[in-house]
Order: sequence, then C-alpha cells, then structure tokens
Amino acid sequence: MKKDYTLKSLIILMLLVFPFLKSNAQIRIVEVDPSTNRITIRNFGSSSNPENISNYWLCKYPTYEQFGGMTIISGSFNLAVGSEVTFTSSIPFDVVDGELGIYNTSSFGSSTAMEDYMQWGTAGHEREAVAVAKGIWTAGTTITAAPPFEYTGNGSQNGIAFWDTLLGIEDFENRSSFGMYPNPSNDILNIKLKNGIRNVTLEVYNVLGKLVLNQTLKPEKISKIQVSSLDAGLYLVKIANGNNSETKRFVKQ
Repeated sequence: MKKDYTLKSLIILMLLVFPFLKSNAQIRIVEVDPSTNRITIRNFGSSSNPENISNYWLCKYPTYEQFGGMTIISGSFNLAVGSEVTFTSSIPFDVVDGELGIYNTSSFGSSTAMEDYMQWGTAGHEREAVAVAKGIWTAGTTITAAPPFEYTGNGSQNGIAFWDTLLGIEDFENRSSFGMYPNPSNDILNIKLKNGIRNVTLEVYNVLGKLVLNQTLKPEKISKIQVSSLDAGLYLVKIANGNNSETKRFVKQ
C-alpha cells in the first residue's frame, strides 16, 4: 500500500509541475516580412532549458502549417532562452492586410494554445477574438506601420504600441533618432543622438523585462555607456524624450 501511495503521489506531482515548466517559455513573433514570407521567433522565457517549437503551428486563417515543415534561414527550432530562429513560411502572406498567430497545439480556437498574435492592415481578422480572450491583443486595433514589421517590446508587452517598421541599414540615418555601436559589445556601448534632441533618458532592459540601467544622456556628444557588468545576452535599449521613444536590441558579449 505504501508503494502504491508513493507512485500515485509522484504522478500527481509530475502533472502539477509539468505545466509550470512549460510556462517558463515565452515564445514571441519579433519580425515579419510579408513580402518574403519571412518570420523571426524569439524565446523570451526564463527557463534554462531550450523550448522545442518544431511542433508549434503558424496560423494565417484559413491556412495552417507546423514550424517543422518550414525552411530555416538561421537559428534552430530547439530555441534556447534569448535565442531567435528565422524561417520562411510556405503560407503566402498578404503585404497589405493580414494576421499571424502561433500556437503550441492545433487547437486554433483556444486562447490557451495561442502563444502570440499580430495583425496589420485592417482589424477584425478571424483569430483576433482568440488573442483578445488571451489578453495579448486589443479588439479593433491593428498595426498601421509599413512592413516589414518589428516587435520592439520586452516579451511581456503586447499590442500595436510595440510594433514598428523594421529598419534596414539604408534607413538608419533618416529614420532613427539615435545610433548605437559597437553592437555586440563587451564593455562600452556608444550612444549618438541626432542633433537637437535634448532631455533624453536611456533605459536598458534584460529579456525578462527587468530594468538594469537607467541614466540621462547629454545631447552635445557621444555618450559612452558602461556595460561590462551586464551578463552576456540580449538587451533592449530604450531612448525616451517626453512622449517619444525608440527601442533597439543590443547584444552583450
């Protein structure tokens, strides 16, 4: 009897712990280029174990496809925390108007199965209601920035406020309010503001959304930010001036 009781206790414990372990992964869409059907996924989670997302599903209603059947450009579907995988989908995206959702199972009407969601062009796409029920999207809202799209949040932030146009190298000088180099860096990160920008604050967040650095920048010269004390990994650098802000990703070596 004692043996049976112990076995039952272990089974119950495993059932309770397993969902908790799965919840440590935080899988988010971070880049989408509808013109090339290219998508980048990041694991913002806190678990030390990689998350195998090869069995996850991409949903562009009414078409669905598992990640494992897509063509990887860089990275791996065995996604470690702080890592990204970029791949090309065989599902054709619509440049002007569309939606994308990612699911951990094929239960596409389930908010529990949904991991992330975004839509552009018009609002009210088929899976918007699922994302609203999950609490990661606001009904009737849609991304109005020009594609390709980039998620600028810290992983826990949701909605259209954290989506913008993904800038290429040729766009940098004209579209960006600050320069940041070298990237990656292991000691000093140089921040160069555009002329005329004043009263600027800099905030640096780790992938868990924790503020690790906060200071005011001087407008008349390049600011040298000491990052040697930071752990190696990905960080979000946010520059704010009043109600305006811009966020970029930085890698600490």
